[in-house]
Amino acid sequence: MNANARRRQVGAWLAKLRHAKGMTLQQAADELNCSDSRVRHWEAGRSAPKKADLAKLLDVYEAPDDVRQILQQTRSDSSKQGWWDSYRLPDWFAPYVSFESAASEARNFQVALIPGLLQTRDYAYEIHRAGRYVTDPRDINKRVDGRIERQRRLTEEPVLQYRAVIAEEALQRQVGGPDVMREQIEQLIELSHLPNVILQVLPLTVGAHASPAGGFTVLSFDSPHHQDVGFSDTPLGGHVIEEDDDVAALRYLFDEIRALSMSAPDTVKVLQKILTQY
Repeated sequence: MNANARRRQVGAWLAKLRHAKGMTLQQAADELNCSDSRVRHWEAGRSAPKKADLAKLLDVYEAPDDVRQILQQTRSDSSKQGWWDSYRLPDWFAPYVSFESAASEARNFQVALIPGLLQTRDYAYEIHRAGRYVTDPRDINKRVDGRIERQRRLTEEPVLQYRAVIAEEALQRQVGGPDVMREQIEQLIELSHLPNVILQVLPLTVGAHASPAGGFTVLSFDSPHHQDVGFSDTPLGGHVIEEDDDVAALRYLFDEIRALSMSAPDTVKVLQKILTQY
């Protein structure tokens, strides 16, 4: 994870521990002889508590030893950089990538585009070229490089368990022309055979469904102390979702959409049929 994601993880745990203890922000601040705004900043991940302050809070909250160890290590690592820091990722996206790099499982739904972890280089380039914020070809190539680097999670140990549902309209949209789409569909078929990848298509015949406006992802982690994290795409970017109720809603939403989708074998047949169009 990058520094921002680590601070957010520490902050989320501090808030959870405080609530479990039944304490207000002011009560926690009084224990440290500091302002409640400082504690609020820590919980929001805007800054990291000093080592002594974190130790004091964990004592006050009576945190279990395993949680204490994880949070102290995470705080210590909060200044370290991740591989993604050199790829000029948008500020709103870098925290998600850092969570993704540590996740053990991802559930992803996309409406209008092929999911980033499944995109070919040419498809990814066309998507970035059509975007609102990046116009310099050098910056576009750098971000595409970052996207391709992310895809190593699908094939390198420890592999990411990846389940994707793609709305059929994304497969019908010609991004970059026939050659780009032919290569993209071929790659989807190839990746669908990986043992850690389950690919399903939500058919157009389903009609209205629960998430017509945008895609989202839910990430899960091996550590029992790392809660699931969500990510929601929007036309202006996207944002990480960490509230337990909101993430639970995304998990439920994904299961609803998955239940309406084609099976994995039928999805491959559809992809093979679409491939004949190119």
